[in-house]
Amino acid sequence: MDDWVRLGPRETAGGRDFTAPARTTEDLQAIGRMLEVLRHEVARATRPPTGAHPATLETREPDGRAHRAIVCDVGRLGASRDLTWVGFFAEKRRDRDPSPLTVMDDALIEEFPAHPGIVSYSSLELVGGDWGNLILLEGDADRDRWREGERHAYAARELAPRHYTHVRLHHGLLPRGVPGGQAPVLHRTKYYDYRGDTAWRGARDGPA
Repeated sequence: MDDWVRLGPRETAGGRDFTAPARTTEDLQAIGRMLEVLRHEVARATRPPTGAHPATLETREPDGRAHRAIVCDVGRLGASRDLTWVGFFAEKRRDRDPSPLTVMDDALIEEFPAHPGIVSYSSLELVGGDWGNLILLEGDADRDRWREGERHAYAARELAPRHYTHVRLHHGLLPRGVPGGQAPVLHRTKYYDYRGDTAWRGARDGPA
Protein backbone atom coordinates (compact mmCIF):
# COMPACT_ATOMS: atom_id res chain seq x y z
CA MET A 1 0.00 0.00 0.00
CA ASP A 2 2.96 2.33 -0.60
CA ASP A 3 1.02 4.41 -3.14
CA TRP A 4 -1.98 4.96 -0.85
CA VAL A 5 -2.62 8.29 0.85
CA ARG A 6 -2.57 7.78 4.62
CA LEU A 7 -5.21 9.80 6.47
CA GLY A 8 -5.00 10.83 10.11
CA PRO A 9 -7.75 10.04 12.63
CA ARG A 10 -9.67 13.31 12.01
CA GLU A 11 -8.40 14.16 8.52
CA THR A 12 -10.49 14.70 5.39
CA ALA A 13 -8.67 14.44 2.07
CA GLY A 14 -8.77 17.70 0.12
CA GLY A 15 -11.63 17.77 -2.39
CA ARG A 16 -12.90 14.38 -1.22
CA ASP A 17 -15.66 14.95 1.31
CA PHE A 18 -16.56 11.26 1.23
CA THR A 19 -13.42 10.64 3.31
CA ALA A 20 -14.67 12.84 6.17
CA PRO A 21 -14.72 11.01 9.53
CA ALA A 22 -18.40 11.94 9.88
CA ARG A 23 -19.18 9.74 6.89
CA THR A 24 -17.64 6.76 8.67
CA THR A 25 -19.81 7.54 11.69
CA GLU A 26 -22.89 7.44 9.44
CA ASP A 27 -21.73 4.13 7.92
CA LEU A 28 -21.27 2.61 11.37
CA GLN A 29 -24.79 3.67 12.29
CA ALA A 30 -26.11 1.86 9.20
CA ILE A 31 -24.03 -1.19 10.10
CA GLY A 32 -25.52 -1.07 13.58
CA ARG A 33 -28.99 -1.16 12.09
CA MET A 34 -28.10 -4.16 9.92
CA LEU A 35 -26.72 -5.96 12.97
CA GLU A 36 -29.91 -5.18 14.88
CA VAL A 37 -32.01 -6.95 12.24
CA LEU A 38 -29.63 -9.93 12.24
CA ARG A 39 -29.82 -10.09 16.03
CA HIS A 40 -33.62 -10.19 15.80
CA GLU A 41 -33.39 -12.99 13.23
CA VAL A 42 -31.12 -15.01 15.51
CA ALA A 43 -33.51 -14.54 18.43
CA ARG A 44 -36.55 -15.76 16.48
CA ALA A 45 -34.85 -18.69 14.70
CA THR A 46 -35.61 -22.13 16.08
CA ARG A 47 -33.24 -24.10 13.85
CA PRO A 48 -30.59 -23.45 11.20
CA PRO A 49 -31.85 -23.12 7.62
CA THR A 50 -31.59 -26.30 5.59
CA GLY A 51 -30.84 -26.81 1.92
CA ALA A 52 -28.09 -25.71 -0.43
CA HIS A 53 -29.04 -22.03 -0.55
CA PRO A 54 -28.91 -19.32 2.10
CA ALA A 55 -32.12 -18.02 3.69
CA THR A 56 -33.21 -14.52 2.61
CA LEU A 57 -35.05 -12.05 4.81
CA GLU A 58 -36.69 -9.12 3.00
CA THR A 59 -37.97 -6.24 5.12
CA ARG A 60 -38.59 -2.50 5.10
CA GLU A 61 -37.36 0.27 7.32
CA PRO A 62 -40.04 2.46 8.95
CA ASP A 63 -39.53 5.09 6.22
CA GLY A 64 -39.93 2.52 3.43
CA ARG A 65 -36.27 1.88 2.57
CA ALA A 66 -35.47 -1.69 1.56
CA HIS A 67 -33.43 -3.96 3.83
CA ARG A 68 -32.32 -7.47 2.92
CA ALA A 69 -30.42 -9.98 5.03
CA ILE A 70 -29.07 -13.23 3.60
CA VAL A 71 -28.26 -15.74 6.31
CA CYS A 72 -25.97 -18.57 5.26
CA ASP A 73 -26.06 -20.36 8.62
CA VAL A 74 -28.20 -19.05 11.46
CA GLY A 75 -26.46 -21.45 13.85
CA ARG A 76 -23.07 -19.83 13.24
CA LEU A 77 -24.71 -16.40 13.18
CA GLY A 78 -26.09 -17.08 16.63
CA ALA A 79 -22.83 -18.33 18.12
CA SER A 80 -21.18 -16.01 20.65
CA ARG A 81 -17.76 -15.91 19.02
CA ASP A 82 -15.79 -13.19 17.25
CA LEU A 83 -16.54 -12.53 13.59
CA THR A 84 -14.81 -10.54 10.88
CA TRP A 85 -16.93 -7.89 9.20
CA VAL A 86 -16.67 -5.88 5.99
CA GLY A 87 -18.77 -2.81 5.21
CA PHE A 88 -19.15 -1.47 1.66
CA PHE A 89 -20.55 2.02 1.02
CA ALA A 90 -20.45 3.72 -2.38
CA GLU A 91 -22.07 6.44 -4.45
CA LYS A 92 -23.41 5.36 -7.84
CA ARG A 93 -22.82 7.30 -11.01
CA ARG A 94 -26.26 8.69 -11.81
CA ASP A 95 -25.67 8.61 -15.58
CA ARG A 96 -25.00 4.85 -15.71
CA ASP A 97 -27.36 1.91 -15.94
CA PRO A 98 -26.99 0.14 -12.55
CA SER A 99 -28.26 -3.23 -13.80
CA PRO A 100 -24.73 -4.75 -14.19
CA LEU A 101 -24.23 -4.17 -10.45
CA THR A 102 -27.46 -6.02 -9.65
CA VAL A 103 -26.50 -8.91 -11.93
CA MET A 104 -23.07 -9.20 -10.30
CA ASP A 105 -24.55 -8.98 -6.80
CA ASP A 106 -26.87 -11.89 -7.60
CA ALA A 107 -23.96 -13.88 -9.07
CA LEU A 108 -21.82 -13.31 -5.97
CA ILE A 109 -24.68 -14.43 -3.71
CA GLU A 110 -25.04 -17.62 -5.76
CA GLU A 111 -21.41 -18.39 -4.91
CA PHE A 112 -21.95 -18.23 -1.15
CA PRO A 113 -22.29 -22.03 -0.70
CA ALA A 114 -18.77 -22.32 -2.14
CA HIS A 115 -17.49 -19.98 0.60
CA PRO A 116 -18.45 -21.65 3.89
CA GLY A 117 -16.72 -18.90 5.87
CA ILE A 118 -19.43 -16.41 4.90
CA VAL A 119 -21.98 -16.18 7.70
CA SER A 120 -24.35 -13.47 6.42
CA TYR A 121 -24.71 -10.65 3.89
CA SER A 122 -26.91 -7.61 4.49
CA SER A 123 -27.94 -4.76 2.18
CA LEU A 124 -29.60 -1.58 3.45
CA GLU A 125 -30.99 1.13 1.18
CA LEU A 126 -29.67 4.52 2.32
CA VAL A 127 -31.32 7.93 2.19
CA GLY A 128 -30.68 9.19 -1.33
CA GLY A 129 -30.92 5.80 -3.04
CA ASP A 130 -27.43 4.34 -2.55
CA TRP A 131 -26.83 1.16 -0.55
CA GLY A 132 -24.70 -0.03 2.32
CA ASN A 133 -23.59 -3.65 2.54
CA LEU A 134 -22.37 -5.66 5.51
CA ILE A 135 -20.80 -9.09 5.24
CA LEU A 136 -19.96 -11.21 8.29
CA LEU A 137 -17.32 -13.92 8.01
CA GLU A 138 -15.67 -16.47 10.27
CA GLY A 139 -12.27 -14.79 10.01
CA ASP A 140 -9.84 -12.72 7.97
CA ALA A 141 -8.71 -15.71 5.90
CA ASP A 142 -12.31 -16.25 4.76
CA ARG A 143 -12.55 -12.57 3.84
CA ASP A 144 -9.40 -12.85 1.73
CA ARG A 145 -10.60 -15.99 -0.07
CA TRP A 146 -13.91 -14.35 -0.97
CA ARG A 147 -12.23 -11.12 -2.06
CA GLU A 148 -9.75 -12.96 -4.27
CA GLY A 149 -12.45 -14.98 -6.06
CA GLU A 150 -12.73 -14.40 -9.80
CA ARG A 151 -16.12 -12.69 -9.76
CA HIS A 152 -15.39 -10.49 -6.77
CA ALA A 153 -12.05 -9.45 -8.25
CA TYR A 154 -13.75 -8.58 -11.56
CA ALA A 155 -16.38 -6.49 -9.75
CA ALA A 156 -13.70 -4.52 -7.90
CA ARG A 157 -11.43 -4.11 -10.91
CA GLU A 158 -13.94 -3.44 -13.71
CA LEU A 159 -17.42 -2.65 -12.42
CA ALA A 160 -16.62 -0.39 -9.48
CA PRO A 161 -14.70 2.26 -11.50
CA ARG A 162 -17.43 2.33 -14.17
CA HIS A 163 -20.43 2.54 -11.87
CA TYR A 164 -19.29 4.37 -8.72
CA THR A 165 -17.85 7.82 -8.14
CA HIS A 166 -16.28 6.73 -4.86
CA VAL A 167 -16.20 3.85 -2.37
CA ARG A 168 -15.60 3.46 1.37
CA LEU A 169 -14.57 -0.07 2.34
CA HIS A 170 -14.44 -0.76 6.08
CA HIS A 171 -13.29 -3.89 7.87
CA GLY A 172 -12.96 -4.93 11.47
CA LEU A 173 -13.99 -7.28 14.25
CA LEU A 174 -17.38 -8.00 15.82
CA PRO A 175 -16.59 -9.15 19.38
CA ARG A 176 -18.63 -12.18 20.46
CA GLY A 177 -20.56 -12.11 17.20
CA VAL A 178 -24.12 -10.96 16.61
CA PRO A 179 -25.64 -12.10 19.94
CA GLY A 180 -22.86 -10.39 21.91
CA GLY A 181 -24.53 -7.04 21.30
CA GLN A 182 -21.22 -5.19 21.19
CA ALA A 183 -20.40 -2.41 18.74
CA PRO A 184 -18.30 -3.44 15.74
CA VAL A 185 -14.62 -2.58 16.12
CA LEU A 186 -13.25 -0.76 13.07
CA HIS A 187 -9.71 -1.72 12.07
CA ARG A 188 -9.26 0.08 8.76
CA THR A 189 -11.12 2.04 6.10
CA LYS A 190 -10.00 2.13 2.48
CA TYR A 191 -11.16 4.90 0.15
CA TYR A 192 -11.40 4.80 -3.64
CA ASP A 193 -12.12 7.86 -5.82
CA TYR A 194 -12.91 6.99 -9.44
CA ARG A 195 -13.73 10.48 -10.71
CA GLY A 196 -10.34 11.15 -12.29
CA ASP A 197 -8.44 9.51 -15.12
CA THR A 198 -6.73 7.27 -12.57
CA ALA A 199 -8.16 6.02 -9.30
CA TRP A 200 -7.17 7.81 -6.08
CA ARG A 201 -6.74 5.53 -3.07
CA GLY A 202 -6.53 6.39 0.59
CA ALA A 203 -6.64 4.55 3.90
CA ARG A 204 -7.24 5.28 7.58
CA ASP A 205 -6.39 2.90 10.41
CA GLY A 206 -8.64 2.54 13.43
CA PRO A 207 -11.87 4.35 14.19
CA ALA A 208 -12.49 7.77 12.69
